[in-house]
Amino acid sequence: MDEALFFKAIGDRIHIKATGHVTAVYCPELKSRCFGRFDEKPPVNAVILDLSECDYMDSTFLGLIVGLAKRLKTDTAKKISLAGASETCIGLLRTIGVLRLVDLVDPASDFPANLERVGRGATATAQFLLDTHEELSSLSPENRAKFSALSSLLRESLKNKDEE
Repeated sequence: MDEALFFKAIGDRIHIKATGHVTAVYCPELKSRCFGRFDEKPPVNAVILDLSECDYMDSTFLGLIVGLAKRLKTDTAKKISLAGASETCIGLLRTIGVLRLVDLVDPASDFPANLERVGRGATATAQFLLDTHEELSSLSPENRAKFSALSSLLRESLKNKDEE
């Protein structure tokens, strides 16, 4: 199955569907849409992420989930709902420590049709990648150790870019 992310905001809810092997490719555009919606009225009261057709999630997408979960919790004290996650996805969420930030639910029968496919939009810049991996690193000392080399490389890249 092809990698794709789909988005639809209806009322006070954000609906996201992930399919295939989800990587950083579509994450900046999805983040932009979701956080843009958080800044609008009515306030977001729920984020539902359908993972029923998701085979794999890379660390950037996992970091984006953490960022969305933190924003929703700050705004509403609620957790993101993850629907239909496979054992592979649950394993990834558990390993990185994301499970405690989300509620696992059965596939949403009332999930809206006609979600809009998220385009490539903005590319995953070094700053974007650093931000998402810092979200993951904030979850545990183990994550900090796992992502320290990548975070160091990204910080160095940003530093070199600033000096140019």
